[in-house]
Formats: sequence, structure tokens, C-alpha cells
Amino acid sequence: MTSVKHFAAYGAVEGGRDYNTVDMSPQRLAQDYLPPYKAALDAGSGGVMVALNSINGVPATSDSWLLKDLLRDDWKFKGITISDHGAIKELMKHGVASDPQDAVRIAIQSGVNMSMSDEYYSKYLPNLVKSGAVSMADIDDATRHVLNVKYDMGLFNDPYSHLGAAESDPKDTNAESRLHRPEARDVARKSLVLLKNRNETLPLKKSGTLALIGPLADSQRDIMGSWSAAGVSAQSVTVMEGIKNAVAGKATLLYAKGANVSDNKGIQDFLNLYEKAVTVDARTPQQLLDEAVETAKKADVVVAVVGEAQGMAHEASSRSDITLPPSQQALISALKATGKPLVLVLMNGRPLAIVKESREADALLETWFSGTEGGNAIADVLFGDYNPSGKLPMSFPRSVGQIPIYYNHLNTGRPYDPVKPNKYTSHYYDAENGPLYPFGYGLSYTTFTVSPVTLSAKTMPRNGQVSASVTVTNTGKVDGATVVQLYLRDRVASISRPVKELKGFKRIMLKAGESQTVTFPIDVKALSFWNAKMQQVAEPGQFSVMIGLDSVRTSDAEFDYL
Repeated sequence: MTSVKHFAAYGAVEGGRDYNTVDMSPQRLAQDYLPPYKAALDAGSGGVMVALNSINGVPATSDSWLLKDLLRDDWKFKGITISDHGAIKELMKHGVASDPQDAVRIAIQSGVNMSMSDEYYSKYLPNLVKSGAVSMADIDDATRHVLNVKYDMGLFNDPYSHLGAAESDPKDTNAESRLHRPEARDVARKSLVLLKNRNETLPLKKSGTLALIGPLADSQRDIMGSWSAAGVSAQSVTVMEGIKNAVAGKATLLYAKGANVSDNKGIQDFLNLYEKAVTVDARTPQQLLDEAVETAKKADVVVAVVGEAQGMAHEASSRSDITLPPSQQALISALKATGKPLVLVLMNGRPLAIVKESREADALLETWFSGTEGGNAIADVLFGDYNPSGKLPMSFPRSVGQIPIYYNHLNTGRPYDPVKPNKYTSHYYDAENGPLYPFGYGLSYTTFTVSPVTLSAKTMPRNGQVSASVTVTNTGKVDGATVVQLYLRDRVASISRPVKELKGFKRIMLKAGESQTVTFPIDVKALSFWNAKMQQVAEPGQFSVMIGLDSVRTSDAEFDYL
């Protein structure tokens, strides 16, 4: 059984700080944050894990509107709700429960069916029922959901049910045969995003001398990433190993660490708080830097693997500064000063503010935490054995001061026009308004063109449909995939609407010189939004259709909804 988490709006915590509060309008919640949960439940998820945050002052664990009115009554959800780890106890710290008994009463009456980790339900519910503070109807309601799910999973038929016959259980759960390496490699390379490629620095040649440098270049643990669950880091392929596999017998590979992930002892201690997660090189920062520079000078091209250690982007690892640590910034600048072509491979769990590094790099590859086969997948892209096609699922800011930054923002009454700048408009005077890299962005080793948008009709009848089409052509010399993206804008509505919203996307593969027509149907659901009265409506008016390969560069057309 799958479970959605964390319900709801946990991604909107203030200051980007784990477990913090959320405050937002009902329209924002309904339009932007609830639809993914609803889609997952409609697809068959049987569990909902309740978020740790409060929403508009009400902790989700005590929010009967969220867990009963919305989830049960409006969405008709029949599965189970589960508290997050220790969340029922935390109602006291939220300030909505006076003692453990009060916390349990509030949680079960609000619709929390199961308690994760803490012992509060088993310890306090019996006496709460005896005293009448909690009714048997509350107990029956929670129990019914738990038992229904167990029944649906077949656990009444076989309480020890598992996949396959008992004799099919593996003797070694970490056996090589269970790692699905080809699939892991394919998923990883599809997720890599090429952000920059000046003068076709990439793909690299499998010849000459290559310098691999950086604190994350040979880390099995960090390439696995945070919350890698049962993953065994010793089984993961590092970037160094992946490149060695790719160039074996064809090119010379040199290596230098170049810097520690961070030279800040406080950060080092934090990362190693529970276990030895990062190794701190005993050499001085200057000694590490000098070795890296000397190594780079001997090479034809430099690949630097930089970013965040997995513990820097884990749960409870919130950062107020999302630039690269100073130790890594100094390393990149020193490598740039050698004059060698510089390829930066980013490993990170969040968007980073990398304006300076983007300027210094000749090529920039975003690899996230790419998993067990990450090193091989990254090498596939670096050497052109795989043409990158990944697109950014979020905007990359220029600085932390731009956050929150997102493509589907409102226009404001005083929008800024960079072509005709005006002081009294909504903009920064010390930086550009837009992101460093926009939502939906990602390059390829080939080039694509997108034709003007063609509409099946200029008007859409009420509850009708129109289709929007473009022809995409691979104008480069190599085969490649890209993601065609459909955006809509409601030009005039009863409330201010976003400048654009993603309403569809399609990944297509084109051979060099090949063209393909991509068509998106647009129906009334795509035009709908929650108005000021919290009614879901599609209002008559003019709509802009934008289709492109990212959220900025699009081909546009318009139609009227009658």
C-alpha cells in the first residue's frame, strides 16, 4: 500500500525551515498544494500521513477540517490517516493541547486513525473512553478505517502475506541481483539536467588527460543521497568510478579532492552528529587547493564535482544560505584561473544560488543525488553516450533573497518590464527579478525548434474543448529527447491569476532532422480555478496558450472561452 505525505502544505513552511508553520489563503491551498495529494489518492493510495506543520494556526494533526471535512466528506477517501512520527505528543508544544490526554482526544476526534511511534493512543485512549471524553463512535470510526485497509490488503486471509512464496525470499536482501542496475542507471540519466554548455564543451572526448576534482567526486554515500532507506552506500557507483569505467584504456584520469565539503567546523560536526557521514581531510585548505590546481594544469579538461553532502539536504537540515560552501567556491575559482575548460557537476538536494559558479563554468550539469548507478549515469551524459533531456522541476534563484521564486506568480499591479524599466514597479534594484535557471529548463546536445501554436478553434464553447498543436524539429546533428510544455494564462478573471500555469507536458524523442507534431487537448478543467468564494469555476474570457521547451521561451496563441 502506498501512502501520501505530508498532508498538507508541508512544502510551504515559512523560511524553508523544517517543521515550521504554514500560513496561506484557502485559494492558494486549493489551487497549488492540494491537487497532488488528490491525484495520488485518486490513483489508489490507501494511506495519508498527516503533516507536522500547522496550517493557518491549526496543527494538521488536530485539523478536523483537513482530515474529515476535506479528506473524508469532499474527497470520499476510504483509507487510513497516520500521524507523523511523534506528532500527537507535539500538539502540546504547538500549544493546542494541555496534556497527553488532551492531545490524544484532539487527535482522534480530528480524524487521526493511527499513531506512529508514540505510545499515546494505547496508553490514554482506554481511560478517555471510560470517562466519556472520547466516544465509542470515535474509536469505531478509526478502527473501521484500519481494519478495512487490512482487509483490502488481504491480511485477514494471510496476516503474514508478502510478495511471492515464502521460499522465494532472498537469502541476501542486498544481493547484486536485486539492485536493478540497468533500470537505476536509466532513471538516473533521464533525471540529469544540462544547465550550461558553452562552445559545446560537452560531451567530452574519451582521450587525452582528464582531471576529476572535488569533495563529492569519490563519495559513495553522497551520491546515494538522503533518505536512501535500505540503500547500501558501498554498492553505489561514484562519479570517479563511472568515469573510470567510461574511459578505461582510452584516456588518462587524474584525481584530487581539492577541498572539504565545508571548512566550517560547526557544519562538519553537524553532518557527523549521529555517525561518520563526511570525512574531513587533515590537510590545510591551501594544501588541498594547491594539489587541485597542479592536477588541473596537467589535464586537457577539468571536471569538478561540487554541491551538498547528503546530510546537508536531509530532513532537519535546513539552510539559511543556499550558496556553495566557501571552501568549494574557492576551489572553483582556482580551477577557473588555470584557463582549462571547466565542467561543474552539481550534486544537491535543493536549488542552489550559483550565479558566480554558473559564470565560471564552461558546462554545468545538475545531477541531484542520482543513486546507486549515479556515477555511470553521469559518465554516460558527460561523454555523450546519453543525450541529456531532463528539465528543472523548480526555478533556481539568483540569491536566497528571491525565495520564494516560482514561474506561476501573479503579475501585480505594477509589473516590471526589463525592456522599459520603471523605478516604481515590482523589482529588485540590485538583481534581476527572474531566476538564474527557470522552471522547465534543460539543454540537450542537439537543438530543437518549436513552430507557432496552432489552435483547433479560436473559441471554446462552455464545457467544450480546443486543441493546441506545435511542430517540434530536431535541428541538430544528433538524436535527442525533449519535453514539450503547455502553459495557460487566464487574461482577465474575478481574482488575479498567474502569468502562466503548466497544464500539460509530453516527452518526445526525435532523430536528427526529424519533426513531430505535438497536440494538447484543453478542456474546462484546465481553465478552472478557486474564486474568492471558494467555488471552483471556469470563467468566460480570453486565454493565452503558451507552448515551449521551458517556462520562458514559448510560442503563444489565444482563444476565447464562451
